[in-house]
Amino acid sequence: MRNLADSGMEIRRLTGLDPGQLSRLVRYGRESLGDAAPDEWMLPVIAAFGYLFVGRIDGTIAGSAQVFRCRQEGDLYMDAFYIRPDRRRRGMGRAMLEGVMEHLSLEGYHRLLVTAAPGNREATALYETAGFGEVEVLEDFYGAGRQRLLLAAPLTGGGGR
Repeated sequence: MRNLADSGMEIRRLTGLDPGQLSRLVRYGRESLGDAAPDEWMLPVIAAFGYLFVGRIDGTIAGSAQVFRCRQEGDLYMDAFYIRPDRRRRGMGRAMLEGVMEHLSLEGYHRLLVTAAPGNREATALYETAGFGEVEVLEDFYGAGRQRLLLAAPLTGGGGR
């Protein structure tokens, strides 16, 4: 658990979900990411076998990040990241992203990968402020004509995985 004093956000990794948490995370994910949000089938798997983070403010979930390991040793992929719409534009996205990256760095990982839609300036700007840089454009990543930008950021301070 990490408390980010400037934002008032507490970041916690969940390793299991009770039915209420699962329901809320599915609902908040859909509000934030639409059909791209992990669902009630995927979230428990990510919690049990990957990294499922929630950011809370005054005990209420403000955002979430779902991360899992890549084939490349030391790399992780962030499949989903969001701040709930009513909590955006207050620095919470950056605070949560930095907190997640710090946690993963302390676990010994070296690099975090993420994809974003090429036209999603809000997401790419957030990632760039956290140290992400473009690696490549992935053509037809989610089907014909659906490009994604692959971005990567170094995770510093880790012990090596």
